[in-house]
Amino acid sequence: MNSKLMPICVLVIAVGSGAASASECSSLDSMRWLLGGWLADGDKNTWRESWTAISPKTWEGRGIEASKSNPGKQSTEELRLVELGGSVFYLAKVAHNELPIPFRLVECGDGRLVFTNPAHDFPRRLEYERQADGRLHVRISDGGDEGFTLDFAREPRVSAE
Repeated sequence: MNSKLMPICVLVIAVGSGAASASECSSLDSMRWLLGGWLADGDKNTWRESWTAISPKTWEGRGIEASKSNPGKQSTEELRLVELGGSVFYLAKVAHNELPIPFRLVECGDGRLVFTNPAHDFPRRLEYERQADGRLHVRISDGGDEGFTLDFAREPRVSAE
């Protein structure tokens, strides 16, 4: 095993020690609706999140937050969804953490995904919920009252001319 991946695998195994609430939570198949680009337009910032399937068991994602008042100011995070050991994990690599932070998929259903990592400082819970109108609400929280929600719409597809 690659020595750089060892710490990530240890983190994933540690976070994944509990049991999933549904068997669908062990596969990326039921969450294909998440693939593609999403845009949330706030008062001060915009957020973009995109997901691409790179294999049946691995999706790569990217999150970008950009300031409206200072267009050059933005933060990014590299994301990954992986099937591993009968579970699905959301890995977030942000600039201020040396290693990716793993979140385990603990709840899934028709258009709803909940990932948790109770050992992390913040966030501890990520909730993705597809709305009837096609929008996507993402709640980022401490697992309680502290947190925020982003309201995403599908990004328009750019056609090749």
